[in-house]
Amino acid sequence: MKITINIPEFAPLVLNKDLQELKDLIKLNSALMLYKNGKFSIEQAARFANLSIYDFMKECNKNQIPVIHYEKEELENELKLMDSL
Repeated sequence: MKITINIPEFAPLVLNKDLQELKDLIKLNSALMLYKNGKFSIEQAARFANLSIYDFMKECNKNQIPVIHYEKEELENELKLMDSL
């Protein structure tokens, strides 16, 4: 699928990016937001951004987006299990 967006001519200049870099940046930021909002799994987001899952995780870290999600109860259960070992 292909989506076309109009980018103001000043954008590549202001961002100091060529058109391919700008395209990659838009895809990455879209993937990050879709992952952060729970619309994509981490695998789907990485694929959308054309990155390995590990590189996508690094980008999540740079953007302060957690890649491990524990509910409070899950974490408490894990800690209890570890204490019992």
